[in-house]
Amino acid sequence: MNQDNTGPMPLQQWLWRAFLRSAVIPLLFIELGFLGVYWISAEIGYRANTSAVQNVADQYFVDVATREASVIAETLHGVESLTGMFVRESRRALVTPYDPPASEKARYQLRPDGSFITVRDNGGSATFYSGIVPVGPKEIAKVWRTSQIDPVFRNIKESNPLISQLYINTFDSYNRIYPYMDTSVYPAKMDIPSYNFYYEADSGHNPQRKVVWTDAYIDPAGQGWMVSSIAPIYVGNRLEGVAGIDITIKQIVNRILDTALPWDGYAMLVGRDGAIIAMPKEGESDFHLKMMRDHEYTSAITSDTFRPDDFNIRKRPDLQQLGKALFAKKNGRIVVKFDGIPHVAAFAEVPGPGWRLVVIAEQSQIYTDAQKLRDRVEMVGLFMLAILILFYIVFFMLLSYRSRTMSKVLAEPLEQVTAIMDRVGAGAYDQHFNGSKVEELNRVGHHLINMNRRLASAEERSVLQERQIARALEHERETNESQRRFIRIMSHEIRTPLAIVHSCAEVMVRRPDQQTGEKIVERAHKIRRASNLIQDVLSRLVRLLDLVNSKQRAELVPLDLSWLVNATCEEFARIGGENIVIDCMVEPGLRVRGDDELIRQILIALLENANKFSPTGSPIELHARTDQEADEIVISVTDHGTGIPAADMPHIFDRFYRGSNATTTIGSGIGLHMARVFAASNDGRLEIDSPADSGACVSLRLPVLHDGQRA
Repeated sequence: MNQDNTGPMPLQQWLWRAFLRSAVIPLLFIELGFLGVYWISAEIGYRANTSAVQNVADQYFVDVATREASVIAETLHGVESLTGMFVRESRRALVTPYDPPASEKARYQLRPDGSFITVRDNGGSATFYSGIVPVGPKEIAKVWRTSQIDPVFRNIKESNPLISQLYINTFDSYNRIYPYMDTSVYPAKMDIPSYNFYYEADSGHNPQRKVVWTDAYIDPAGQGWMVSSIAPIYVGNRLEGVAGIDITIKQIVNRILDTALPWDGYAMLVGRDGAIIAMPKEGESDFHLKMMRDHEYTSAITSDTFRPDDFNIRKRPDLQQLGKALFAKKNGRIVVKFDGIPHVAAFAEVPGPGWRLVVIAEQSQIYTDAQKLRDRVEMVGLFMLAILILFYIVFFMLLSYRSRTMSKVLAEPLEQVTAIMDRVGAGAYDQHFNGSKVEELNRVGHHLINMNRRLASAEERSVLQERQIARALEHERETNESQRRFIRIMSHEIRTPLAIVHSCAEVMVRRPDQQTGEKIVERAHKIRRASNLIQDVLSRLVRLLDLVNSKQRAELVPLDLSWLVNATCEEFARIGGENIVIDCMVEPGLRVRGDDELIRQILIALLENANKFSPTGSPIELHARTDQEADEIVISVTDHGTGIPAADMPHIFDRFYRGSNATTTIGSGIGLHMARVFAASNDGRLEIDSPADSGACVSLRLPVLHDGQRA
């Protein structure tokens, strides 16, 4: 039957292989070939699309850089125009005598270190004469002359929101700045012409006497990182000073470089020396920099402070390619890598200051649309593959169904018999045989089912017998355990008084001649107390069993609880011996509705429990009072023993339960359980409190019986 394999195979498997070889495998190869052609053509289209997108993006970035550079140039040109006007007004003030009012003069002070400063703000500007050139009448007159242009300061500042501050610096280290600031932070003898915001406008650096822009620096006046538009103030051919307008780096970032770009791009501004002037936070991770937009002044700034070399793309080895490209021509485009990731950088010159505006975006982001198209194409291919897989799953299911249909006449009855035997072996006896068209197989199947039913009946009888035996054994075990517990209880509770009786009798028998009348009476009292204790124990156990088994109910009648508590304390102290000390404080007039004998037994149980765990000679405290808020009478019994561990508290009222720290104390573990049962029979309850290592307090709470209340 099987020519390809050495051994026989099932009929269904033989049919299944025949279907695969003749139909399924050829069809699969053809359809996979179609899918391969589809994916190859999609990849070619993706590459062509990527090239087109790159060309469009390159041109777009160059246009954006050029346009934004023009916007920055126009913005800065407005500041330059204001700087020119500011220079003219400053020159006029320097040559025009002026005597300010007394209120203005009162704002100035000559300090011991030789500096001349303003000490009060009147809404105008602030002054600082460093004292490196001695301040005399001539220098003070210069201060008075420049004070007349404070309105000019204010008007220029309000005319352009980009302006941070305006100032005049003279050759003899005189500084007038607006808005007002505390110039006392300036160091004395400060050489103002040594700073870039002065010397970059002098005749050596700026012979054309035009408006120029500084590189980014830290402002000594406390405004942080900024750039300045400065121009010289000449009186004749003498450089009298420099006028400047400051724009903070933060303002440039917020107002100029806040450009919305596609593909998660960002813009940055580079100075003419290659230093990064402004860059948004998006670029900090690419350049591994933290832009110093703010500055903390822990000490006076006495010299120029510029961007570190890490901010200069011309001085960083990893950015030399970008640095060379930026200053090789006025605008262009280059591909650079940050951490190995290609980025497109387009740049354009900002006319005037000579800065470069650079627009940067990750190259992969530019290809996002093309990648999305590629993903869609791949998704279509995967969808086609899924349909193909689904088709073959359905096709395989159909082939499997056909093979099963053709082979089930012979194979299915045998497989059914085998499955029945497996399930019977696993313990499932309730089986069903569908029958077979073959007579022999049909007889075997039904015979197997009949045998399973007989096995199931025998199994059920066996299980039932085991359960009955288990229940009988469990009942026997519980009965034996109850008997053992009862014997232990009686042994614990009666052993001590019996020992007293035995001891007294032993003495009286062995030494009758030595027994005086007093000793005989004393030992008789001991025997009597011991017999009373045995009687109380038996009485309590009988009452407990009667209450638990519902053979007897407590008879609740009006009681004078104050008298009952006092009497019980006296009785317990008298019977217990000389070592028992009870501090009994009872509020008079306490009345309840209850069973006097049961309440007495509760009190004795609580006193016995406290006595067992109290050190010798330590008093037992019993307080009985009325709890007005709860309308209850509270009888609390407190000992000064070691207390009850927190883990034992939930079980302390359980029958036969003893605390983990009570192993050396004689007891049965039934006293508090019995007291709780008796309390419940009197409509009361027990509560226990035991702070760590400070004894235990057990409280009995009973409802108050008011005057006129029915018993």
